[in-house]
Amino acid sequence: MDAIRELKNIDKDDILAALGLETKKTAAEYLLPVLGLFSAGIVVGVGVGMLFAPKSGRELRESLGKRVEEVRERAMQSAGMGEEVTTGSSH
Repeated sequence: MDAIRELKNIDKDDILAALGLETKKTAAEYLLPVLGLFSAGIVVGVGVGMLFAPKSGRELRESLGKRVEEVRERAMQSAGMGEEVTTGSSH
């Protein structure tokens, strides 16, 4: 009787695993871990850079703020949004 219950609970992943196979991964399943590791690397890199920076805290924050704004503007421009969207002004 237990064997019949076990047979009812078998799904395609169990069968594929028994054959030494697995289902095909989607693009998101490949991309998300890579993006997560990349983001973690950026955070660690920024942290290490801040620890070894020859600037005071205030100077470092101002410099980082300017760089973040520059990167944001370049990203908006490359996405085709242009300056009008980033400034928020309506002409």
